[in-house]
Amino acid sequence: MIHLEQHQRDRPVVVVERRDNTGPGAWARLQEAFSRGIVGGSADHMVVRVDVFLAELAAVREVRRLYGEGIEFGATLAEQLRLLQNDRRQLEEIPTESSRIDDSALKAELRSVGFKRDLKPFQIENLARIVALPHGADFSVPGAGKTSVALANYVLGKARGKVAQLLVIAPIAAFSAWKEDADKCLTIAPVITVHTGQRSLIPHHTEILLTNYNRVAADYDRIREFIARKPTQIVLDEAHRIKRGDLGVHGRAVLDLAYAARRRDVLTGTPAPQGAFDLVALMRFLYPGQDRQILPVETYNERDGRDEQVLRATSNAMTRYFVRTPKSRLDLPPTTLDVRNEEMRPIQNAIYDALKGRYRGQLPLDTTARRQFDKLGQIVMYLLEAATNPMLLVAGSDKHDALGFAHAPLSIQGNEPIAELLRRYREYETPWKYDQVENIARTSASKGEKVIVWSTFVRNIRALAGYLDEYQPAVVHGGVPPEDGAPIGAITREQELDRFRHDKDCHVLLANPAACGEGVNLHHWCHHAVYLDRTFNAGHFLQSQDRIHRLGLDAGVLTHYTLLLSKDSIDEAVNDRLREKISALGMLMNDSGLVQVALPEPDVSNSDQPAFADDMQAVLAHFDSTKPNAR
Repeated sequence: MIHLEQHQRDRPVVVVERRDNTGPGAWARLQEAFSRGIVGGSADHMVVRVDVFLAELAAVREVRRLYGEGIEFGATLAEQLRLLQNDRRQLEEIPTESSRIDDSALKAELRSVGFKRDLKPFQIENLARIVALPHGADFSVPGAGKTSVALANYVLGKARGKVAQLLVIAPIAAFSAWKEDADKCLTIAPVITVHTGQRSLIPHHTEILLTNYNRVAADYDRIREFIARKPTQIVLDEAHRIKRGDLGVHGRAVLDLAYAARRRDVLTGTPAPQGAFDLVALMRFLYPGQDRQILPVETYNERDGRDEQVLRATSNAMTRYFVRTPKSRLDLPPTTLDVRNEEMRPIQNAIYDALKGRYRGQLPLDTTARRQFDKLGQIVMYLLEAATNPMLLVAGSDKHDALGFAHAPLSIQGNEPIAELLRRYREYETPWKYDQVENIARTSASKGEKVIVWSTFVRNIRALAGYLDEYQPAVVHGGVPPEDGAPIGAITREQELDRFRHDKDCHVLLANPAACGEGVNLHHWCHHAVYLDRTFNAGHFLQSQDRIHRLGLDAGVLTHYTLLLSKDSIDEAVNDRLREKISALGMLMNDSGLVQVALPEPDVSNSDQPAFADDMQAVLAHFDSTKPNAR
């Protein structure tokens, strides 16, 4: 007899116990099947990660059938397996071919359960498909009303007796949107509590709990207690933040919560910014232990994440599990793109060439080594800084930069040619990009218009704030606290955003995507975005674009994007790479219009990287293209 039971330790595990006269062959078969997930045990019992156990359930059935071994499930594990079986049964009952949606019946049911907002036709279509799934994903583009659809899904589930409360895990910037939409969508206002950390109070009568990804990781036990007290639906907003899965602290905590939830949903307009592999963590959350039965094996090879065959295979496998409203369904006015690809000024160009000379040949062909990947990230940041404002090189990262962008100042002994160039730079030159931004701000102010300027680096934002002082710029980055938890008297992100929206003398918003790229609506006030610099992170670029081009934009309003690229610099490599990634996402989501919209057209704890492992070849190619006699 083999006894199996699920337990909650530092993370969910299954304890497999060998009892009575268990056959050695049966025990050996289970040890082999669970080997990659064993985290403890002895000769007579194994402690196995629950995700690995569920992925290898076939071995349990095999032991029972082929070895004739008795299998006994504890109550908690038996309930978990029953829920998984119900999920599979529900999926099997969903028609494989699309059938006509009874809009009137669904709308009538929504009204009867106290949902008062009138959903648009594409939102009703998405809701009908999501409700039919045991757990589902809404990959609609930012601004398509995913929050409203998710709330509609929740109230239907609650009225049908499937769930009783809602946990929303989202960036802090999205909290206000959830509160506002709940007020506009629900006739009876639910008790909404914001979880601010380990010391915050979670009242027992809370119906909707809002928290963010790093707070879940820091206060996991209390969040899990909230989920366990009633049947709970978990919604991950901007769910691409868990794409690292078990490799990231936030991803691991969220994946562990999945086993306690009655229903799970994910929302993100950029589900796979780096390629098909990004979908693995999302599928593991939606259907724990079943992802390998859903996704093709090629999806798990990160290096092939943008291979056309892998993209098509993954897209076909995922189709029934997600809905997506493309930009073309939103009937938005068009966008325009102005790419300003200009030569750097003489001293900046000399600094850039000297910097490349320092690092040329230092990146070996072994691109898999972690320390080489870390070195790549630092070099990319130095190149981005040199292509935008060389004075950033001597300062290093700001303490409020996203964690993944932390780097030391450029090491200079003082007698190198680059040291002399840097000493002369501030006195003799202004970066051409700064002058371009100032010209754009002046033109916008003269017309009474507003412009948002995006930069990865907080030091760039600080420098531009002084440079553009006459336009009274609003500033949002990791060092500007959100209203939730801000010290008394501190200027908050919400105050700066409101000033940008409503103060006629504030013509510029200076922001970085890590803090302001998600959950912020600016489309009623601003129609021009300037990109001072960009990284290889396609998600940051796409999300930031949609702050000003989204549902609700007035007809006839032209949204304008300006990209500032220093010629013969890393900017051009980044631009080409982003085009590849966005094309891959369009293929994965079967959204052919994505590239046409994006090309050409934030939490403090966010640790996204400036470059990813498969971007190293693009960086190497940039070095090779400028070797002596290569032009």
